[in-house]
Amino acid sequence: MATHSRFGDESTSAELTPDTVFSVLSNERRRQVLRHLHDRGGSNVRELSQQLAAWENDVQPEAVTYKQRKRVYTSLHQTHLPALAEAGVVDYDRDRGTVRLTARASVLDEYLATDVGESSPPWPAVYLGIAAVGTVATLLAAVGLLPAAVPDLAIAGVVSVTLAVVAGVHSYLASDADWST
Repeated sequence: MATHSRFGDESTSAELTPDTVFSVLSNERRRQVLRHLHDRGGSNVRELSQQLAAWENDVQPEAVTYKQRKRVYTSLHQTHLPALAEAGVVDYDRDRGTVRLTARASVLDEYLATDVGESSPPWPAVYLGIAAVGTVATLLAAVGLLPAAVPDLAIAGVVSVTLAVVAGVHSYLASDADWST
């Protein structure tokens, strides 16, 4: 008996509810399934379980043991693939052992992006660096180690303007990312 998405042709136009999105993405193994299928277009359950077991055990797919693959295969077959099919994001043919993404799965792409953190600056480090420079400059001015030509107010102004500019850039980039989807 095959297990298919219950949404049929409607799955391309129906939207996922927030509860469905959270449920689908709440499990790391399901997120890995979606990433793998996104990269490959489709897969069979054996290949999929082999790759997921490799990621989970931090080994090459060829080095995955039967026991490691079987543990992943069982959870995919019994739990995760039926849940993804029920949500309408994959077509899972249990009889053939095949699984592929549906058009509906594209809604999840923005949540599964793996390079989001790599492409944006590490904002907490940027803010911490500005605060550290401002603190050091303020302390140097307080103990008189800065030339008299650099008034304390100028230090505070430079730090404040720098912080405002960086916060503005951060805010702009964050809002631009929100609107780009």
